[in-house]
Amino acid sequence: MGEREERDVSVVGRGAHVEGSLVSTGSLWIAGRVTGEISVEGQVTVAPGSEVEADIQAGSINLAGRVNGNLTAPGSVELPAQSQVKGDVRARSVTLQGAVEGNVVAQQKVELGPGARLQGDITCTALVVAEGAVFRGRSIMAQRPSP
Repeated sequence: MGEREERDVSVVGRGAHVEGSLVSTGSLWIAGRVTGEISVEGQVTVAPGSEVEADIQAGSINLAGRVNGNLTAPGSVELPAQSQVKGDVRARSVTLQGAVEGNVVAQQKVELGPGARLQGDITCTALVVAEGAVFRGRSIMAQRPSP
């Protein structure tokens, strides 16, 4: 049992409000409200209807709620249709179907889906913009953006 098990998930349930720093070597699932800072080695999942006022650093991020803060992940950031982010997003790859007010920096690909709304600059090596996506900003194609 030397390695961390995939089941090592902390939960902030519906109706719960956590203020302060959340730090975990596992993953975090948020269905309530968090104010402060989040640093997780695994995945952070923010459920629809959740509210986060914090910078999030995690291995990967799947965000379906609202976040006021920056997102940073060495892995992927997935932002489905109901997601709303006010802050910058930095990751290996970013898939956006929701709304972001801030800059997006990816070491690899940024994909804007049909309902995506982005107000900010994109820096990446590959950019895919689907019909129906709204993008207001500059696109900077770099050999490899710094993380």
